[in-house]
Amino acid sequence: MHDDEQALLKLLATSLDSTFRQLVLCYQDRLYTFALRLTGSAQDAEDTVQEALFGAYIALSHYTPERIHALKLRGWLYKLTLNVFRNCKRGVRPLMIPLDVSEESLVMLLPDNEELRPDILYEHTERMQELTHLLGQLPEYYRVVIICFYFETLSQAEIAQLLDQPLGTVKSRLHRATQLLRQKLQAQQQKEDVATYGI
Repeated sequence: MHDDEQALLKLLATSLDSTFRQLVLCYQDRLYTFALRLTGSAQDAEDTVQEALFGAYIALSHYTPERIHALKLRGWLYKLTLNVFRNCKRGVRPLMIPLDVSEESLVMLLPDNEELRPDILYEHTERMQELTHLLGQLPEYYRVVIICFYFETLSQAEIAQLLDQPLGTVKSRLHRATQLLRQKLQAQQQKEDVATYGI
């Protein structure tokens, strides 16, 4: 466990009301990005995170200091967010899942480099949009492991704990989800080649 997380847990255990704001400031952006990738909607993501953080406050207010000290805070907050998402999900609809928080963030994350031409940035943006669309076509149980592993950088063990699944199931789903995404990307590329070159 990171020292920062351990220090925050210690503060939460001794003074929840004065420290909870610090927890929110530390995790709200990460939870929002996670929720946005799950929901595909900025408003739904905001609502999901707000409800998850409210649930976290209520839970922590009932936990003993020992139980708070024993928490794996990041994984616990992701789990609360995922549970809120699942509880609020209505019907089945195709999802468009942004892989970044804002349209500008792709450019903002790139290092200052004069060799990066606008055509390269455009192509990269286009590829990210394709990946976003294809990721949204995966079943939820594959989509969640891909998002957690590749975008939220949770370990496979952390994902297993988050989803209450055996580690072997997570490894299998991650492998299968990666294969499916790769196949979808290849099929998309073939369609583009046919449209462009007639082959």
